[in-house]
Amino acid sequence: MHVGETGSAENVRRAVEILGLSEVHHGIGASTSKETMRFLADNHIQVNVCPSSNVMLGFAKNYKTHPIKILVENGVRVTINTDDLLIFDSSIENEYLKLYRAGTLRAEQLEEIRQTGLGIL
Repeated sequence: MHVGETGSAENVRRAVEILGLSEVHHGIGASTSKETMRFLADNHIQVNVCPSSNVMLGFAKNYKTHPIKILVENGVRVTINTDDLLIFDSSIENEYLKLYRAGTLRAEQLEEIRQTGLGIL
């Protein structure tokens, strides 16, 4: 389910509860509520994030302050993804590199996210 890129943290939580979701696409709005992030973490709800899409569409100011950092620091399971390649012109490796170079996430955090995406964690 694509929810939370433009809506509130409460929209993310309600969508998960009502629809019984195990993951949310573009759910960066959850980062504005400690309660919602705790709910996602406690219920092992994964948030699939597309950083370049978020930045280019103005839902995140830049890579350095991208909400993925807040989600990770609050124990939310995240994956790093790309959006439409033809529009956003970014590969998975570029997404990781942009977040690393901006100082948003450390190499260890990115490795954990990579393993989550592969289903190892």
